[in-house]
Amino acid sequence: MAQAQNTQSQAHRQNVRSKSAHGGTVHNNLNMYQELAQSMKQKVQNSYKVIEMLQRRAASIEKTLDQTALSLGSLEKALMDKDPLLQLCQWRLEQREKRPLREQVRDPVETALEDEKAVLIDTQRKLKEAIRKTKATIHDLRQSLHDCQLDIEHKMQALSVDEQCLRSTETSMHRVVERTPPSTSSTPRSPNSMKQSRHQVALHESSRNEADRLRDAEKMNRAFASHEEHARALREESARLERQCGQMAAEARARMERKLQERIQETQHMRRCLESELHETQAKINDTKNTMSETKHQIQALDEPKDMTANCASMRQMRASKEGITDPVSTTLQGHRMVILKHQKELTSHHQFEKTNLQDLQQRRTQLKDDLRDKTTSLHIDMNVLTHEVVRLNGQTWTGVSRSKAAYMGQVDRGWVPGAVAVRQRPRSALR
Repeated sequence: MAQAQNTQSQAHRQNVRSKSAHGGTVHNNLNMYQELAQSMKQKVQNSYKVIEMLQRRAASIEKTLDQTALSLGSLEKALMDKDPLLQLCQWRLEQREKRPLREQVRDPVETALEDEKAVLIDTQRKLKEAIRKTKATIHDLRQSLHDCQLDIEHKMQALSVDEQCLRSTETSMHRVVERTPPSTSSTPRSPNSMKQSRHQVALHESSRNEADRLRDAEKMNRAFASHEEHARALREESARLERQCGQMAAEARARMERKLQERIQETQHMRRCLESELHETQAKINDTKNTMSETKHQIQALDEPKDMTANCASMRQMRASKEGITDPVSTTLQGHRMVILKHQKELTSHHQFEKTNLQDLQQRRTQLKDDLRDKTTSLHIDMNVLTHEVVRLNGQTWTGVSRSKAAYMGQVDRGWVPGAVAVRQRPRSALR
């Protein structure tokens, strides 16, 4: 009987310990369920925030890519627009090399053309460098977008797994709660302190890992933002460069055209002076020819009195010897003959000088004509150079003749005909 009571007592104490263990198990299990669910909810919320942040960044990178691509297109167009300007400048230099030799001087127009060519080459170099930088930036942005989208994809996949685990955990916890009877124990059993310590260490480590994940995402986002900021600064710099290059090219072209117009006016003034000088020289030639004709006539007119005095002197030698004295008649005849010979010699000398002067005048007239012809050729070349300009037609760039400039140059010299030579073959409608 005592043994039976002892056995009963042991069974009672074991039942109490078992019921206490039941309560502790249920309590700790439910606590871990709640902790796990709370951890998963926090993880899901963090993932949503990070994904939303990265999605906004990806959209921003795509927008930046589009803007940078537009900037690249603008730079490439600006570079292409410089080609016909440079070709026109080179064509103008080549045309001016066709001037007559005496007109091939290093004038302000040639200097301005060389300056314009140097400016255009320099702007092309700067634009090419800007294009290279822009292409490199686009490459970096595309890589950033790829990395961002790949990270979003990975986080979306992990989020999907975490949401499934969260739903599974909540469902399992509800089933456990429904199956678990109310606990009769008032003091749930505490878990082992060593196990609790290990759990806290693991929890701390995992929390640190999650914090590192969030920091990495923030760091990546800042790096992508830095790439976008660099792209924005590059676009602004490229836009400024385009404006500066366009302004530099326009100023160089305007300066060259101004020098060319001044040269045309100077040449036209010199032509007028040459034409006036040529007219005066021709008038002097005509006057000299008339004078020569009159001098020749005067020389010929002296033949008759010279012959008369010679005949008279010859006949008077036939007088009787007694009468063959040197009388006043003989003296007068001799004086007359001397005067005639003197004037004949003087007129002959004048005639010779007149011939020399006529030759000099005719040589000067030839020089003036040659100079005038060269000046006219040089003038027409410069006028042709000035009237040719870059023409944009139907999205293409050509080199053609400006109608307004051609009309103005036609008033400067009505004998000038606009040249049809262009850098590239152009349609008929390129004349504007």
